[in-house]
Amino acid sequence: MPDPTRELPFEELPPPPLYKLVDEEGRDVFAEAEVGGEPATVGVLLESEELARELSEDAAEHGLEALSGLEPRVLPGWAAVEVFASAGEGYVLVVSEAGTGLFYAGTSRAARPNPPGDDVSRLPHLRREGEAPLLTVETDGGEVLVTALFTSTEKATAFRDAAPHLDLPEGLGVIDDAGGLVRHARIAREAGAEYAVFDPETGLAEAIPIEELMREPHQR
Repeated sequence: MPDPTRELPFEELPPPPLYKLVDEEGRDVFAEAEVGGEPATVGVLLESEELARELSEDAAEHGLEALSGLEPRVLPGWAAVEVFASAGEGYVLVVSEAGTGLFYAGTSRAARPNPPGDDVSRLPHLRREGEAPLLTVETDGGEVLVTALFTSTEKATAFRDAAPHLDLPEGLGVIDDAGGLVRHARIAREAGAEYAVFDPETGLAEAIPIEELMREPHQR
């Protein structure tokens, strides 16, 4: 692990892809810690899969017992990072090769660059009027329906254009906030979705159980 005594400044936060730790059912796990003399919920973001596995093995030594024995899962872009950070309602501990830094969860959005024409609060998804089309994924246990979310409009468009056989819609919807994400997840679940996937090229291995996104942020 990096030297924990070297404090990571905000301007040195590593860009995605970042990694979080999840339990065997794929659910996010947050640690309970004391920050400024008060109990707090802490989510952990790591710069690499290697660091994530190291922390999982040594979590108890760092006072983060809740993270012991967990599996890394990639957060491919800033939108995925923001969803994770907002779920904790407390702090985010960022671990990189350069050091470690503890930040308010809400500052994750401020760390995200703002490329021209891209609203940083938006999470694109393909849509038809009144519905969000689902994708069928083959697994060892059979077919699974997933709803696809994208970390940029370019990735959503590229995915649609690369898969004409899926008859994906031309329309592009946008999730603007945590409440919109909950509503989208509920609609997808009613249509039969079991998982949500950020940027489908990452595969079902990086899927999030749809029930996790259906919960209000303060319940996660």
